[in-house]
Amino acid sequence: MRKLFAFALIASLSVLFFSCKKNNIEDNGVPEITGTITGKVVSPNNRTPIRYALVFISTAKKLYSTHTDINGNFSLTAAVGTGQELHVQTGNGDKFRSIIQVDVIANQTTPLSDMIRLNQVGNFAYLAGSFDKIENILIDSLGYNAQSINSTNIQNIAGISNFDVLFINCGAYNTYENSNIDSAFSNFVSGGGSLYLSDYSMDFLTGQNALTACQVPRYYGFIADSTVCSRRTGAVSVVPNAQVISPELQYYLGKDSMSISYNLGSWERIQSIDNNFWQTMVTDPTDNSPLLIRTNQYNNGNNNAPLVGSRDTSHVTICHQLGNGTSITITVNANAVADHLAHGDSIGACNNPYQSGWIYFTTFHNEHNGQISEDVKHILEFMILNL
Repeated sequence: MRKLFAFALIASLSVLFFSCKKNNIEDNGVPEITGTITGKVVSPNNRTPIRYALVFISTAKKLYSTHTDINGNFSLTAAVGTGQELHVQTGNGDKFRSIIQVDVIANQTTPLSDMIRLNQVGNFAYLAGSFDKIENILIDSLGYNAQSINSTNIQNIAGISNFDVLFINCGAYNTYENSNIDSAFSNFVSGGGSLYLSDYSMDFLTGQNALTACQVPRYYGFIADSTVCSRRTGAVSVVPNAQVISPELQYYLGKDSMSISYNLGSWERIQSIDNNFWQTMVTDPTDNSPLLIRTNQYNNGNNNAPLVGSRDTSHVTICHQLGNGTSITITVNANAVADHLAHGDSIGACNNPYQSGWIYFTTFHNEHNGQISEDVKHILEFMILNL
């Protein structure tokens, strides 16, 4: 359905590299007795720890939350109670989430005997490319599912409206460009669907570019040329100290810089960007040019756009007020929404006026042979889990 979902940054995010993130407990002035739950969150393959997952218990009065560390471990302190719902989610919780029952015992730490598997609840699809295979990270490394689609599927919104996320690989370009695809992608994102695109697939965003100067209008693409312009001028090279400037990504990686290898004879270098539209997450320190960007600011104003996504009505995404002037986006059971609204929360994601989907664009990507660094692999995991 038309999603009221988008990922919201948590205000005053503290970057903690090698320990669990501090618990966030709302202070409403009411004394309480608490206990602690500890555990580990992993992907369905039971091998990959889920970093930076939000872990929370929500009551009628308070929300108790923390994040997993880089090893997937967490420690959550909450009010005592039996049979409480412990939620684990990434992004908004509309695409990845799990819920288990726990007993919080007064003044005790209770370790969970089993690891929590983060479930996929959204529908994903990917368009195969010549150079990038993001589906290998999604399916093989993390253990999630995605359907392979082709150029026919993306010709109109009906062919992609059942999906929550589309992964457009580098090399899925050129002959696919036309106004029908532009319209389909425009309605898809405006309806709450999210896109991952890498390197040469910039063509789907702003149209044909190749070596054309940024002052020359692009043809095709559904994003305005004025928001971002790239040229295929990157050479085989290594960026040895790429700057990770996103606090979320710093926390996820456990560092604020990394090495990125570009092994193609040419790759998209971003020449200009509208910082009011895009958030830059990783930069090249030599010229501060963006290497990874994202936005949730796109909307085409079509209020009659078809429904997009998995159409799960059992859960609702809300903007939860923490009571200290900050807020957080969470997805909760539909039967809990009334309590949250009474608390002062609102339907829809925080800090997303259009309630549109995310668009992630990265100049680097997975290779067909999978020979990438661990840092690049972790960044690709982050994008998958937070679309």
